Amino acid sequence: MEEKYGLLKLGSVKNLKTNEKGQNCVSILSLLLGRKITLNEINAFIESDVFFLEYVDKYGNVTESDSCVGFRFRLPWRDANGNDIYGHFQKNGSMFIGVTWGGKRNLKLRKYGYIDQICWEKLKTISGHDITESNIGDYITSDIEHYNGAGYTKFPDGTVVTSETGKFVKFNTSISVNGEVLVGWFTKNKLGRFEGITWGTEADFKSAQDLREQFYVGRMVFDSIEECNLFLEELKKKTILEPWEYKRKKDHTFKNPILKSYLQFELDRLFYEQDSLNYPDRIIINKDHSKALFNTNLINKFGDDLIIVGSLLEISNKCYLSELEISPSMMSLKKMGFDTSKNPIPPMFFKDINEIIFHCDWDIDKDLEKYEHIIEERKERFPEKYQVLTTDDLGRRLNNAIQLAKKIAQRNYKFIVPMYYPTARRIQLLMPIYLETSYSSHPDFALVLTPHSEERLYTLETILGLDEVYQDARLIAKPEESWLNPEML
Repeated sequence: MEEKYGLLKLGSVKNLKTNEKGQNCVSILSLLLGRKITLNEINAFIESDVFFLEYVDKYGNVTESDSCVGFRFRLPWRDANGNDIYGHFQKNGSMFIGVTWGGKRNLKLRKYGYIDQICWEKLKTISGHDITESNIGDYITSDIEHYNGAGYTKFPDGTVVTSETGKFVKFNTSISVNGEVLVGWFTKNKLGRFEGITWGTEADFKSAQDLREQFYVGRMVFDSIEECNLFLEELKKKTILEPWEYKRKKDHTFKNPILKSYLQFELDRLFYEQDSLNYPDRIIINKDHSKALFNTNLINKFGDDLIIVGSLLEISNKCYLSELEISPSMMSLKKMGFDTSKNPIPPMFFKDINEIIFHCDWDIDKDLEKYEHIIEERKERFPEKYQVLTTDDLGRRLNNAIQLAKKIAQRNYKFIVPMYYPTARRIQLLMPIYLETSYSSHPDFALVLTPHSEERLYTLETILGLDEVYQDARLIAKPEESWLNPEML
């Protein structure tokens, strides 16, 4: 039996062979070093007198071989940033399996949650050190634990907080700023996933816990639902009169559900345009970065823009606004440290008017899968009297209704209404569907169309109730068509 040599004598090296991406452990190390290295160089080092390894426990501390979870060894070369690189093998039964390269602790923070890469730039700014995902393990000094909303690792009954029941994932570091030690944490979002990393002191972490218990409407933070309702009512009184509630469908949580939805997605769009599209003056920030203001795209009874100012908060590397104030005076803005020569610009949902107009000469793609989705999977959205019809009958009625809508749109360009779809951040169109081929009353529902300008084509997406689509349509403009009037819905 051939005696194993170099890297192979340390354990089973699963990534020595090249994978489907053309990578192996040698090429990955070359990337870290910023130069090409060979397996012979690695093996020669391992066989040299200066090579030594350390058995480690689950916290990365040196331990005995019989109680270890793996071992590490420091390479004689450093990465492109001058940081030490370690090789790591993990214990699996009686075997050691490797190899991975990284910092001393070899912590895989990504397994705890999504990491926004901007967090490393922020940490570099805060600490003054070039700390990256590859070497953060060298600076972590505690277990990585889950915390509940109150900031404890155990519930009152002694049950340990887990990823399912926790609200935060936190760890301590050896990084000190102004005499205070930094901690890092992930925060669970509304979808139940952890995202991070946020850096701060223990006091900052406590503030994050307090904020987690507050009431959120998109990027706006309120102490309670009641405070949110009072704010919406105040804003409603200041803007030009328009319906912000449905006549028949009452929301017992919010008094002005349409206004709440409008403001939530208006602000979300502004942050998107500023952060992702680099459009200027969407969110105006004051000199000390404590407050921000934005344009609601609403006007008051005197014809002036309604702006909102709020205290700027950062949670999981996202900006939020709290303590909201409606249209403060210019003097107040100056005292807050704003440059009043800058005017916040409303969101730009479209660049060309043709994006929000239905083109009668374009084709509508009647894709079979889309029809199956609309007629078979969304049958409960049809009026009850139509739900007993066969798929063929419903298909014919829908086809006839589409043809009728196209004819009406040729005579009234406002009949098919544009809407902004916040999730996909794109413009879609709402075609009212009258299954009785008469539009003397309200349509049965709205058919959602996605425009494809290069192909001069519309694709069918789904059908929605009228109350569901009004809120998205209101982001573009107040719909003037009688079929989409909240006072009638």
